[in-house]
Amino acid sequence: MPNQQHIHTFGHAFHQAAIQRLVAEPALAQRALQTLERWWLKCVPSASDPCMRAWEVLLKGDLQALKKRICSNDDHAATLCNTSLLGCVLTPAERQALRAQSIL
Repeated sequence: MPNQQHIHTFGHAFHQAAIQRLVAEPALAQRALQTLERWWLKCVPSASDPCMRAWEVLLKGDLQALKKRICSNDDHAATLCNTSLLGCVLTPAERQALRAQSIL
């Protein structure tokens, strides 16, 4: 069973890989924004709204700025990673491989 360190290691590796993919394929940012749009339509206002707005700004902006913001080691980056919109960027097999690596 994964512990908190495994979860943190996976989250960091996942976001590194997802952002690399976004930089290589910027059109994927649109897919993440479509996910956000669906969330806005289905959800009532919540405490995560500021994070969702931050993701929207980051995904519509410079992807290098997104990388710098998400890959930093501060609390805001951790909060953004916990409300990540990048699940659609990597395949299930890629996510599973990263999960397996994080437990080693």
